[in-house]
Formats: sequence, C-alpha cells, structure tokens
Amino acid sequence: MDGYFRAIQTKQLNMRKTLLVALAALFALQTSAQEKKVLFIGVDGVRSDALQQANTPNWDSLCSSGLYTYTSWHVGITVSGPSWSSMLTGVWSGKHGVTNNNYTGSNFNDFPYFVTRAKQYRPDLKAVQVTSWDPMSSAVYNDGWDTKIVVPSDDACEAAGIAQLADPDIDILFIHIDDCDAQGHGNGFSPTVASYMNQIEYVDGQLGRILNALKNRANYANEDWLVVMTTDHGGIGTGHGGPTRVEREIWWVAAGPSVPQAQISIDLPSIADLFPNPADYRTAPMLTDIAVTALDHLLTQNTEDFIAEWSLDGQSWLNYSTYIADAPENDLGMTVYPNPNNGQFEVRTTSGIYGSDVAWEILDMTGKLQRKGQSTISSTELNIPFDLTDLKAGVYTLRMTAGGKSSVTRVAVR
Repeated sequence: MDGYFRAIQTKQLNMRKTLLVALAALFALQTSAQEKKVLFIGVDGVRSDALQQANTPNWDSLCSSGLYTYTSWHVGITVSGPSWSSMLTGVWSGKHGVTNNNYTGSNFNDFPYFVTRAKQYRPDLKAVQVTSWDPMSSAVYNDGWDTKIVVPSDDACEAAGIAQLADPDIDILFIHIDDCDAQGHGNGFSPTVASYMNQIEYVDGQLGRILNALKNRANYANEDWLVVMTTDHGGIGTGHGGPTRVEREIWWVAAGPSVPQAQISIDLPSIADLFPNPADYRTAPMLTDIAVTALDHLLTQNTEDFIAEWSLDGQSWLNYSTYIADAPENDLGMTVYPNPNNGQFEVRTTSGIYGSDVAWEILDMTGKLQRKGQSTISSTELNIPFDLTDLKAGVYTLRMTAGGKSSVTRVAVR
C-alpha cells in the first residue's frame, strides 16, 4: 500500500512539474513576442541609506514590480566619470580606462557602451541619451547613441526624456539626473541634511512623471520595457571618491514584466581598499552588472556567451540563478527544483541516509525563521514538496539536517 501511495504522489509531482514547465514556456512566449526595450534612469550621488529614509512612493512602487537592492557595490573609483563608464560599459576602469571626470585615457574603442554592443546584434535599435552633464556627452565616443541631448537642468532632462518617450520607435533611453550630487557637494551627502533629502524626494516625483509617460505610450501593451534605475556612487561630507562604505554602497532596481520580483540583500564587510579585487566581492551585485543586465534583456544570445565574447566584468540580474548558488555545505546532496520558483518547489537528495528523519527550516535574508518542519527519508530518494506561496517574493535560506549531515542552499521565490 505504501508503494501505491508513493506512486500516486510521484504522479502528482510529475503533473505539477509538467504544469509549471508549460506555464513557464507560455510566459516566455508572451514576453519574447513583445518588443524588448530599455529605460535607464541614472541619478547621480544618492547614498543608499538616504534613499531608504526618504519618502519615495514612486521608487517604492517600482521596486514592488521588479528586482531591487540597497546593497549593491562599487569597488572601483567612486567618481562620476569612471563610475558611469563602468555602469554603461560593463567593465571596470582597468579596461575602459576612465579614471576622472575629464574621461582622459578612455578606451571606448575596445570597451564601448552596452548600446554599441546591442547594435551588433540589433542594428536597427534607436537609442537616445539625455543629460545635463556635458562631459558624459562630449567626452564619450563609440557609445552607440543615435542622439545625445544636453540640456541645462534636471527639469529639462525630465522634459526631454518624456518627449523622447512619445517617439514610437525609441528602443533605449538613458536619462541622467544630476542635482542630488550637486546638493551633496553643496550641503552634504547625508540623510541628516534636509536639502539633500528634499532633492531625493523631488527626483522621486520626476520618476513618477517619467513612468507615467512610459505607460502612456500608444504601443506600451505590446512592449517589454526593462526599467533600470540606479546611482553611480554615494558620498561622505561634501565629497566622494574614496573607499568608505557610504561612498561604495549603492542601490538599484530592475523592473518590468520579464523581471523576477524580489529583493537582493547580500551584505558585505566594509571595503577599505581604494582598489580592491572585484572578484573578492562577486557574491553581491556590482556596478558593472547594469550594462550586462540591459544586454541580457535586449538580446536573445546566451548571457555567458556575450560576457565572454566582449570580456565583460558584470553579470545579469535577470539571470537570477547568479545569486542562488548553493552554499558550500551540501552533505545531503540537496537540490531544489525549480529554482527560481513561484513558491512551490521540491527538495531532492540522494545522500544514502534512508530511514532517517530530516529537520528543515527556512529563513529570510535577515535570518528570521519563516518555516520549520520534519520529514522522514523512507526511500532511495527524498522528494519533499514545499509551498511558500503565502510568503513575499525574495531569496530564502533553506537548511536541512539528517543523520549527522547537513545542507544549506538558497531558494528564490518570484
């Protein structure tokens, strides 16, 4: 009789897996049929802790529809020229060559903007940059923009960006907002400085108007827009350029219909070295990941292939498995399928500890216990179904122990 019930359970699990695969294929078909486009809003000089304390309803709404973090890291030169160059090329200063705001020593021929890369596969893409900071326009070459618009103020940036979103043919729009950085230099980069916080909240209003213009596009329902918003660096006192946490720690959001909804919170110890090795901090999202994320959205090519082809330093946030690697401790041979998932998944192990009880617990990224339980390994393979559909989207830690062995892994719930 036990064998009969196990057969029924296996059949149900197989039917569930078949349904999940079919739904995933349908979702992929729907999003792939839409025109893939990118709206990139770059806000200069906004500290991560300041953004978290500001009143930003439009930012909060954007985060609720995408993948976001307050613990992304800048391990390069925390100055605008090299920072934006790393963000838009997908490589660090050692490759793109920019080390200052004059863009001297740049190597954009070998390491161009992601727009130029995307046009190698999609030459008909129409791309526009809007900024009030002239060096980003006049000092950069091989960037791929069809039009570079330089205006005198952030308000003019907003207006120009909204005007560009009325163009039915636009595919990539980058809007650079500069006044938060100006407020920081003038009055202080700190959540305790009222004028700095007021400027961040003003930018949130600009974000809301830009997003409204995006959603009012005539063909918006047939388009798959990736909306990326981030900053280039933080600040300390009235300056930046050093290695302190408040200069290095940045934030971002990547939102849209084909983006998993979750918060990534991977804390790192303070990085005191001015020129650290980025590979030492690869477990967390990085500044150079932004260009790769945009390319991953725009292109159908395998992400790892074009990263290798172009010697890019970044990874894609959309390839969520990048941040769900199993922890080293996996004595039970545990695997999670599918991962990422919608909250329903199963855990498998072939550890050879049959007849043992396995205890498990699920914790969120703050370490707070969300679930715990116990199951028995009664056959040659353990398949434990889990249902976390009542939990919010995010990354969770799953710990399992049995027979003196243990495993720890990450589970991503979209």
